[in-house]
Amino acid sequence: MKKIAISLPDHQARAIEVLRRKRKIPRSRLISEAVSVYLAEREYSRIARAYIDGYRRHPEGREAEAYVRIAPEVLEPEDWE
Repeated sequence: MKKIAISLPDHQARAIEVLRRKRKIPRSRLISEAVSVYLAEREYSRIARAYIDGYRRHPEGREAEAYVRIAPEVLEPEDWE
């Protein structure tokens, strides 16, 4: 594990202290969890952008229309009651 020193605005440092005391965890763990969430959200956003870009480059065309037309013929109705 690597140690780093960071500077934070006072309001962020106070918020971290309040939260870590409530959760009764070390400051390092709280910050590590926050960084993990941030990195996961960035990765999710990257994947979502790639997905959207792919559809922009290759939008659904006649294939999707054909699926919609044929679906009632190949899918059996479901009883939802």
